[in-house]
Amino acid sequence: MSASVVGRLLSGLAENAVLGLGEPTHGTAEAFAVKLEVIHELARSGRLAMMAVEESFTVGLGVDAALRGEGDLDAAWDRGSSLWDTVTIREGLRTLRTITETFPRERRPRFLGVDISKPYRTARALQDRGARSPVLDAVASRADLPADAVTELISLCRTFESVEDSVTAGLARNLRRHADAYLLAPHLSRLHRRDTHMADTLLENLPRRGITVLWAHNEHLARNPEGWGDGPTMGHLLDRALGERYVSVGMLCGQGECRAVDPSTGSDDYAAVPLPPLHADTTDHALAQLGTPFVTGEEFTHPGPRRFIGWQVDTSLFDDARDVRDTFEMRRPSTDFWALVHLPRSTADVTAARAEPQ
Repeated sequence: MSASVVGRLLSGLAENAVLGLGEPTHGTAEAFAVKLEVIHELARSGRLAMMAVEESFTVGLGVDAALRGEGDLDAAWDRGSSLWDTVTIREGLRTLRTITETFPRERRPRFLGVDISKPYRTARALQDRGARSPVLDAVASRADLPADAVTELISLCRTFESVEDSVTAGLARNLRRHADAYLLAPHLSRLHRRDTHMADTLLENLPRRGITVLWAHNEHLARNPEGWGDGPTMGHLLDRALGERYVSVGMLCGQGECRAVDPSTGSDDYAAVPLPPLHADTTDHALAQLGTPFVTGEEFTHPGPRRFIGWQVDTSLFDDARDVRDTFEMRRPSTDFWALVHLPRSTADVTAARAEPQ
């Protein structure tokens, strides 16, 4: 199936497109495999300019350097989120390195982390580049900041954003954006700002030529003007800024398991967790009935809802249909995406072995 899906995805794709590739869960091996196959094919053909991922900016810098032969790729990925620490993804990154390591350095695709997570790592990276401040020390040591210190941190970041060194400026911008979305509102009332900041980070770093692949969950890539809270999704902002250059592809799946945390078990570890029940009125079910692995918006439309499954799946909710609706479904139409990929089943990806980052 993947070969036909990849072929349809890449046929007619503009030479400077931003291709958003979603996923039905944060732990479906089949979804990761399809996305990596697209990325590898673009890399082999020389069309891949950048791989951007829903991962921290500092991890992106480390992976980018490793792909250019300036560091250990696995060590760089060790510093990232446990969410993406799977065998399929690690092997896919190694394959990408193998494909591109023979290219001249200036022709190798870039790697970008668009997220505003792991502020302590961002603060430490700024310190490594000569930045000094007590409030920066506090963030680097993962200390809680009082409100006046948050204001001081934002002011400090704005100062460093104006320096000539682009990496220092990018780190400072990323840390300020974390403070804006998380620290100014400890109860997450500004969490919707995360999508805005991820969109801005991508737009600021878009290569002049070539295709950019954006890797994130479906609901970050959806062209939804009302994402989380009071703000739009990353996909809506990219669609508004880029127009037809932005191509959003959602992935839905049938039944099976995904790699997730199940709170009902009392464990915080990732495991193979069953997917929630699939209701007959969902887009997921309609695609399964259609039996086609790839459809564009011109070929298929559905009013929704569609399943929404993140990194956490509480199986204790499965016996109550209302709980399943409220927790695991997004009442949005298929037109949020330019196209949809349907995976008949979901297999839980396997957690990769790694040393716990400090």
